[in-house]
Amino acid sequence: MSLETVLLLFDRKRPFWTAELLELAGEDPSTADGLEKKGLILRRDGGFVLSDAGRERFKQWAAESWLDTEPAQDPMDTDLEKKRLETALRFDAGFRGFHGTKQIFIAPELWFFPDLQVDRLYDITPGGVRWLFPSDPLVEELIKKFPRQRQPDPQDLDTLEEWVRERQIPTGTFVPDLLCLNQCDYAYYWRHSVPTDRFGFLNKDRLFLRFARDVESMMPVELLPDIAKFSLFLLDNRQVYLPGCFDIDTQEQTAFTWWFWAVETRDEAKVLLHKLRPLADLLAAPAMPTDLWVISLEDLRAYDEKAESFYEFVDAVAECLTR
Repeated sequence: MSLETVLLLFDRKRPFWTAELLELAGEDPSTADGLEKKGLILRRDGGFVLSDAGRERFKQWAAESWLDTEPAQDPMDTDLEKKRLETALRFDAGFRGFHGTKQIFIAPELWFFPDLQVDRLYDITPGGVRWLFPSDPLVEELIKKFPRQRQPDPQDLDTLEEWVRERQIPTGTFVPDLLCLNQCDYAYYWRHSVPTDRFGFLNKDRLFLRFARDVESMMPVELLPDIAKFSLFLLDNRQVYLPGCFDIDTQEQTAFTWWFWAVETRDEAKVLLHKLRPLADLLAAPAMPTDLWVISLEDLRAYDEKAESFYEFVDAVAECLTR
């Protein structure tokens, strides 16, 4: 493989590569040695990152190849970046897709509204957790202004922007570690489009993944902010962007939306499953219909097949909390 091909892998969403990850991506790991000798990448934490010279060369080679992409910046957390990239590569290798398409995004920057303060999201009670945001005045106003059972209209986006501006609705950022979109039977869907489909979710299954840390000491309450953001993000899509066709697609088939917690080992997965299973329905409630899953990198690494479908792959490598 050419030096150019491998250097251009170090884009904004993939700032950290190891020899093993390069091989997993189908590249020759020894190419990294050539890039290092030229001063274009540096060794760090058992892998490689771009040097300043590497960033400049990346821009040059990307422009020459007409690629609309940006070079990686210095990663703050190489361990997390490694996990994100490995998970993306193994998801991509794990299933073919059934006459359809798959898209995998690392740390996509999504946005949602309203972005509420924590004390308006949930309340910790002696009996567990009480979700507050579904009855928040701003959320109720959103639901009333954009009823779910209606036909999408391009004017909805203008109405939304006007409402956000006039009411000074706070907007938040939602960044899962991974987003996988799956579409089966592409031939039946390619003609369908909705003018308000801001995130490209129409007629696709969506898998959102977040890495859980320190699961031995972690308390389930620490997961609530992520679930709240996830739920509000889904609410926006169900009410505003894809009314009437988010959970049921344009061919009257179910479009699944799943949340995954990922960990490194099977033992960690068992700990997390034990902690969360009693609370699974409560955690999932504000995002319904959805399912919550736990997956480990250890199980992903052990999976040496190529599943025919997204669903077969997920069932083989992950465990569902809500079924």
